[in-house]
Amino acid sequence: MFDFLLIPLGYVIKFFYSFTHSYLLSVLLFALVIEIILSPLQIKQQKSSIKQAKLAPKVKAIQKKYAGRTDNVSKQKMQQETMDLYREEGFNPAGGCLPLLIQLPVILCVWRIITQPLKYICGISAEAVTNMTNMAKNLNVNLGTYSEMGLSNWLRGGSQSAQAAAAKFLEKPITEYRLPEFKLFSLDLSPNPSINPINWLVIIPVLVFLAMWGSMVIMKKFTYQAPEAAEAQNKISMKIMNLAMPALSTWFSFQMPAVVGVYWIFRNILSVGERFLISKIFPIPQMTDDEIAKAEKEYGGKIKEKEANKPPVRSLHRIDWDDEELPPATPDAEDEDDEEEVKEAEEAEDTAAPTEEKKEGSGLIERVPMKEDVKEKKEKKQKKNKKE
Repeated sequence: MFDFLLIPLGYVIKFFYSFTHSYLLSVLLFALVIEIILSPLQIKQQKSSIKQAKLAPKVKAIQKKYAGRTDNVSKQKMQQETMDLYREEGFNPAGGCLPLLIQLPVILCVWRIITQPLKYICGISAEAVTNMTNMAKNLNVNLGTYSEMGLSNWLRGGSQSAQAAAAKFLEKPITEYRLPEFKLFSLDLSPNPSINPINWLVIIPVLVFLAMWGSMVIMKKFTYQAPEAAEAQNKISMKIMNLAMPALSTWFSFQMPAVVGVYWIFRNILSVGERFLISKIFPIPQMTDDEIAKAEKEYGGKIKEKEANKPPVRSLHRIDWDDEELPPATPDAEDEDDEEEVKEAEEAEDTAAPTEEKKEGSGLIERVPMKEDVKEKKEKKQKKNKKE
């Protein structure tokens, strides 16, 4: 299905073998070429991190604005302001994920090429490979887990009669195909690492785990992490995830030929070196106190023009209601009556010097309404309304 991609990559390995005469070294050079091809994506990821670091003071100011508020409305407003900031600045938070997503397909391509070397490296047709495999099985030859790798080893080290029998399925003598041999010195890396029965190749998955875990730890030191991401890294769940990825890679290493594990180790070492080099060429800026203060002043109490005419969304915190957002008070009928009584009381106080006076022709004393009495009456009404 993916032969249009796998066949050219196989010919790249074959080209390296033409002057290295070692398929293992050719695979490592192939890893170097892949790393160089993907370097523009790594540079793009670094530039994305630089932009994120420059926006960090503003993001921190927005988070400080909503600090201590846990209601959903406040959280949504904080997230919306943060996304609006990213959109205005042309920053995509997911822009740096592409290099990570490409690594697994590349590993699968290398696995397919190495486990089917006759097809993708030697260029032998699928029909010829099938005929030679059936012939070997009829001769009770154990080809192992990956039949093409076992067939390649059998044809390369087999008798002349076996090679002559296979030659009838080929277009040219078998010696001209340069059958692959994945060896480190005299050690064969084509079998799978195994625990039961154990073999010396079990050290390869262990090295894969150490290389991947070590590369993740080192690369974090040269990669920008947002403050909230750095805090999340300290949580137990994130620490478990940091161990889960190397553990998954180790499990894959037991399911593949040891040479794929060697490729994985070498690729992690290259990634660390590349990340170190890129971080020196494109350093991540650090936040300064002046930038933080400026951002807090800009975003601390900012109301966007496009939301100025909209009715405010009431949250559980009254701090969300700025003075400009509060609706004007509408006095009710009772308040108007109270205000009129207060005015009458003030006028009475101004015209009447004593608080009490005796009516002419009677022994009764009329009490002039005082301003304090009206206020007391108003307070009683308010308490009564609250109880109701």
